[in-house]
Amino acid sequence: MYRMVWRSMFQQVFTALEQGEQIDLDLLARHFDLAMTKKLGVIKLPPAFWMQDTKINPRADHLLQVALLLGDRERCDMAVSVLAVETAEQKNGQALDQVISSILADLLTRVPSADKAQLAALGRILLNDPSTS
Repeated sequence: MYRMVWRSMFQQVFTALEQGEQIDLDLLARHFDLAMTKKLGVIKLPPAFWMQDTKINPRADHLLQVALLLGDRERCDMAVSVLAVETAEQKNGQALDQVISSILADLLTRVPSADKAQLAALGRILLNDPSTS
């Protein structure tokens, strides 16, 4: 069974997926919750103080991908909220639904074929939800 090492955040999860390894979803959920707590603490700060160290400030795209892997709508909504804050702050002209689509597409390249339909369905639900636009 795959065990995630915290120091590298979620990168090991994606590497394991690409190698076809089984992921411990309970452990992944606990790590997601801890990472989200850290992320929420960071985004409460003024953007000038957002640190770039992913151990302190986990990547929002990774949080969304992990929430999608967990198949947890509530965690997906939290990740989308964080992503919306970061997307608005970046002012790069990219719409939130485009960002979500890109993150979903990246995740779909990493997962086994058997899991793609369920992930794509959850992604479509997020994209059609008025709260994500």
